Parts: sequence; C-alpha cells; structure tokens
Amino acid sequence: MTGAPVSIGIVGGGRHAVALGDHHAPLPGVRIARWAASPGAADLSMIRELAVRLEAPFARDWEALARDPDLRAVLILGESGGAAMAAEAALGAGKIVFCAAPAAIRAEEANRLAGAAAGGRGVLLAGGTVRHSPAGREALRLIAGGDLGPLHSLFASVRLPAGGNGDRPGPAHRPVLEDAAWDLLDFIVAATAAVPSRVHAHVDTLFGTGAADTAVGVIRFDNDLIATVELARCLPPSVPASADGEVEIEVIGGRQAIRLQPSATAVSVYGRGATLRPWLDAPVISMVETLAAAAGTDAGADRVRADGVATVRRTVELMEAIRAAASRSARGG
Repeated sequence: MTGAPVSIGIVGGGRHAVALGDHHAPLPGVRIARWAASPGAADLSMIRELAVRLEAPFARDWEALARDPDLRAVLILGESGGAAMAAEAALGAGKIVFCAAPAAIRAEEANRLAGAAAGGRGVLLAGGTVRHSPAGREALRLIAGGDLGPLHSLFASVRLPAGGNGDRPGPAHRPVLEDAAWDLLDFIVAATAAVPSRVHAHVDTLFGTGAADTAVGVIRFDNDLIATVELARCLPPSVPASADGEVEIEVIGGRQAIRLQPSATAVSVYGRGATLRPWLDAPVISMVETLAAAAGTDAGADRVRADGVATVRRTVELMEAIRAAASRSARGG
C-alpha cells in the first residue's frame, strides 16, 4: 500500500492480540491510534501491556473508541461474546470493522451485526485464522480460480493441547466444538457457496478431561460436496503447538487436490524443552492488511459489506446445524 497509514482503533485481546504484539516489524498500512480492552474488561491487563509494547495509546472506554469520529476503521480481536457487542457499536457508527472469527456465535448476534451495518452504513469484514494464514489464502485462491475443478470433499481437523493453551479456556470450561470449530467453519464457508443439505455430528469426552473434548461433523452440501470436521483436545505437553493447535486441511476436486497445514507458521525447536519459533507472519497481519485496504478506498464498499454480513450469517447457520445434529446424536435420534 502507498500513502499515509490509516489510523485504526483496536478492541480486545486474545491470541490474535498476542500475535500482533509479537510482530516485530511495521504494520502494513496502519497506525494504531488507540487500543481498548474488550467489553467487560476481561483482558484489561493484557491490553495495557501490549499497548505499551507497541507504543499505542491505551483507551479506557471501548465504546468511545468504537464511536470515535476520528477513526475510520476498527479491528476487533476479543474472543468472548464482547466481540459482537464492540463490532455492533462500531458498525452503527459507520466504521469499517474487521472482526476476527467468530464475529457472532448465535443467529441473533449475526442479525444485530447486519442491522448495525445497514443502519450505520458500516462495513463488516470477518475471517478466521485458517482463512487468513498464508496457506489458507493460497488454497482459497486456487479454489476460486477453478484450479481444483468441482469440489468433491473437504477434510478439516484441529488438535489442541489436552490442558488448554494460551487464552483458550481449559478443557473443563468450554466444549471443544465451541472452542475450535469457528476457524474451520469460516474456511469452509469461504471455500464454497453451496448450502448444507444434511448435517451429522457427534461430541464426546474421550480423553478424560471432564468436558466434551472431541467432536466430529459430516456436512453434505447441495452441490454434493462432503465436508468432514474433526476436533479434539488431545495433544500431550511433549508436543509443541501454537495457540491454534495442529490444523490440517485437505480439499479434493475433480482435477486436483491440495493438502495444507495452515497453522504451520513456526518451526519446532527441541532442546531442554519444545518451543515454536515463528517464520511466517501470523494470520492477524493479513487481517490488518484487509482492514487497511478497505479503509483506504471506498471502491466496492457495498460488495464488501454484503460479503461480510453474509459470511458471518452462513458460518453461524452452519454451526447451529452442527449443534442441532450433535444434540440429536446425544439423544440417540
């Protein structure tokens, strides 16, 4: 990008915020004007520390930041329910908003975001870690360009540490379906415009964590694409893993197939312990670039607005279909 950097506000912490703080290079096309904690201030201490590290002014009031007329764009990084609240306020104020997946976790939240975008003429951008990883972006480019031919099957899996990892709640606090499925479903929605026709799902506790630490979903779309999603919180401490765990995706088309590990943005280093050292930019940098590009021009704003809202709605609808299928499975239906 050329020209003066776009001034943005950031709301929220979590794994993407940590990755942003660990990016030891200028951010592409943006200047962080202010950084506020998520609604509820659960990540307040983290944001204070990151703001100091990146020499960004700390904002005490997230709502004032979201509505600040001097800010054209807002990046929402919080991973709790407060993300949708912050995004709704910024959209209602006419901002260009990038909200890291999940931007909404229930249909009513997605509807509120759509209403705020329409009423305030805000622009919603959304996406998850897989879609914004270097490997994920290249895979979606190949799919969109028709290089693979008609899609036949898509397999996506994630394996997380058995004891929780980073800002993700430990296994006793949240089922793995709610913790780990969003980035995979976001990628699937980006890969196909088809509508799900049948969904089967099952959740279970297989690794003795006291929570639903395993989930499997099989989705058949109306174009005959079959997508399989496998999630497990199962990795032992001896296996180094990023905050996103071990992610594997395979897409098979009529002409070609691709296999990617989008979370492999670091190399494993073994010594007295196992550590990860980044060698590619984290997905949050792609999110920042997307926000900067949208904020730098009004061209195609209506298309971006429609795409962002539709993406969030389709992702939430897919998750709700999986939840319903898992509930039927648990009842023996």
